[in-house]
Amino acid sequence: MAIQKGDIIDESKKSLESCRLAVKVLEGGGGFAKIDCCGLELTEADKVDAVDETTERYAGEAAKPGIIIDESKNHPNSCGLRVEIVGGGGGFKSITCCGNELTIEQDAV
Repeated sequence: MAIQKGDIIDESKKSLESCRLAVKVLEGGGGFAKIDCCGLELTEADKVDAVDETTERYAGEAAKPGIIIDESKNHPNSCGLRVEIVGGGGGFKSITCCGNELTIEQDAV
């Protein structure tokens, strides 16, 4: 089972000792492998039904709510994963999808 449009991955499901990153899938996701954040690997097992608005989250300078990461920006032959950071992001490192490593510096739009 791959992630798909509308899915939400929430780091707080795995650890409350993190920045509590939450991302929402806007497109693609067939080649999704993981998100690296706060030393944790988030996978499709970390999907939730909705973002808990009462959870305190810690944004980073570059990775903050509203940032969109688009795999197709630099990898046109990929599954086209496109996600939006909807919370947290202070410990965000990268997303691995279709064998590509997506980062804020290279793949944010």
